[in-house]
Amino acid sequence: MTTDDVARENGTRDGAERIVTDVVCSFCGLGCDDLEVAVRGRTIRPVKACAEAGRLLARKDAPAPAPRIGGRDATLADAARAAAGHLKASRAAAITGLGADLDGLSRLFDMAMVTGASFDHAASEGLFANLERLSRRGWIAATLAEVRNHCDLLVVLGADPDLSFHRFFERAVPARGADALAAPLFVEGRRRVVVIGDILSEGARRSLAGHDLVEIVVPPAEVALAADGLAALLAGRRVEGVPALDGAVGEGLASLAQALKAAKYSVFVWNAATLGRRDAASVAEAAAQAVDLLNPTTRSAVFPLGGRDNLTGAHQMALWRFGYPLRTAVGGGVARHAPELYASATALKDADLMVHVSAFRPDAPPDFGRGPVIALAHPDTVFVREPDVFIPIGTPGVDQNGHVFRMDAVVCLPLTALRPAELPSVAEAASAILESLRRAA
Repeated sequence: MTTDDVARENGTRDGAERIVTDVVCSFCGLGCDDLEVAVRGRTIRPVKACAEAGRLLARKDAPAPAPRIGGRDATLADAARAAAGHLKASRAAAITGLGADLDGLSRLFDMAMVTGASFDHAASEGLFANLERLSRRGWIAATLAEVRNHCDLLVVLGADPDLSFHRFFERAVPARGADALAAPLFVEGRRRVVVIGDILSEGARRSLAGHDLVEIVVPPAEVALAADGLAALLAGRRVEGVPALDGAVGEGLASLAQALKAAKYSVFVWNAATLGRRDAASVAEAAAQAVDLLNPTTRSAVFPLGGRDNLTGAHQMALWRFGYPLRTAVGGGVARHAPELYASATALKDADLMVHVSAFRPDAPPDFGRGPVIALAHPDTVFVREPDVFIPIGTPGVDQNGHVFRMDAVVCLPLTALRPAELPSVAEAASAILESLRRAA
């Protein structure tokens, strides 16, 4: 679809406002595909969206900012040449953020291979906590469709999912009601949702009004301990001498263990990004153990939450391209995967240049003072330190078409531009830099 096609479809040439339905959200990883926006010219007004998606989709009809070199306006070609010059002089570059669609990620990985660089995603901490278990022993995971249509007992470990994934309960465990299309296919009657952790928000409670809700209130620091206790009970081991699991908490866990054994399809959900690294790994281990213990007699699976800003797509793309996940360094025909060494915070301690990429939201780059900063970033980004080269870029699903992965890694979602693009995409900006590098070779 060309820019003029987008403009005609969305009523941007004649100034009329048009309601665009079935908009795909690319922000939190849930991949909701039923959003609605009103488009007039270059203005986008959310009509149906969660608070986070609405905030990130909203656009005013403001002039697009120009690229900058050292704080001064420049053309894209000049900014690309300046970025290429910095990259050519670098010996240890680190690519951070990685908030891009699949085409953008592909070109960024090309850049890493040509110049020699490490790469990591801004939201990868929770992913790697989960990978500790997955890489050692694997696990049985559900898709969002399986949770929606089969799960009769949902166990939430830790923080309220509604705080980070505002429509999770609505999308994953819809209740039977007037809308027959929203009803689960294979679950009759009310479902049971058990939360081991914080008290749920009012929004989550409204979404779960049609289900049986049980809350086992546990302080954040004791969620991993409670998850371990539940796995022990499922294994037939008594949990004694642990004060945190005495009283109401212990009784709730014992009751839940029996309910899990009787359930037809149970699912364990947690958001590793809201837990400390050690606790997140422990919760993932306990949930996977519980699933292993339950599956000989019933059906059970894990469903880890995550995937904002196409984290899942970045993980998948790295695996396809290099045979390694994120937190890898490439260059000279070699790929080196070292999760601790190439995590952004650690990699930047040794890097002599940072390339920060954030197309989905105006997140500022990490602190970095060891060398030049190249930012391919949202035009509204506020920088603590002016980048040496700043190329403002469009947002996939707003300014350009694109593709992102849903958090469960089984669905690649197409994004459609909502307005004519006045900013380059990540792929276009990275391609311009690569072309400048080729010419300088």
